[in-house]
Amino acid sequence: MKTNLLLAAIVCTLVGAPSAWAQKGIEITPFIGGQTNGGLDVSTALFDRINVKNGLNYGASAGYSIGKYGAVEFMWNHNQADTLAQPRSGGADLEVFSLNTNQYIGDFVFHFKDRESRLRPFALFGAGVSNLSPDRDNVKSITRFTWAFGGGAKYNFSKHLGLRLQAKWSPAYITTTTTGYWCDPFWGGCWSQGDSHFLHEFDATAGFTLRF
Repeated sequence: MKTNLLLAAIVCTLVGAPSAWAQKGIEITPFIGGQTNGGLDVSTALFDRINVKNGLNYGASAGYSIGKYGAVEFMWNHNQADTLAQPRSGGADLEVFSLNTNQYIGDFVFHFKDRESRLRPFALFGAGVSNLSPDRDNVKSITRFTWAFGGGAKYNFSKHLGLRLQAKWSPAYITTTTTGYWCDPFWGGCWSQGDSHFLHEFDATAGFTLRF
């Protein structure tokens, strides 16, 4: 009797699981695409700028629906690209190292149609960190604050499978350099003026979404 009850419970759980998962609104998307990178002005004895080449990027996102139109998600994005340094003396750029970039970003996603719609355009914004790791001896990696803005569209083939197309811009704050001082002629007091430097990144990706 107990065995029969246990088997019945297992069958009911397996049969009811897909519909229960569907109500949770969980989406997992591995993706791949192309990434356009920017560069940074530097001040060294040999170089005055470093540019990061464009290249392949890939990663994954995991999200959870909030209401009919909103969602929160965590996104990881990886890119590896060579860097070129511009010599102060002029001449051709020199390849100095390969840069591994890993972004870890928490996003809020707003959909313009509800979850049951076949086509769902969306916009996203978020914040997180970027870990920049040069593939070069005696050069340490750094982790910097990053924010993200983007959008795209989801196309649902069925209740549990879809396609996600997305474009995202995510600049990483690197540092601030002092450019001089400003003094108030009326109230007195002086403040240093800074110039903030960012490593800009733009990517376009595609991936299949598993919907639960």
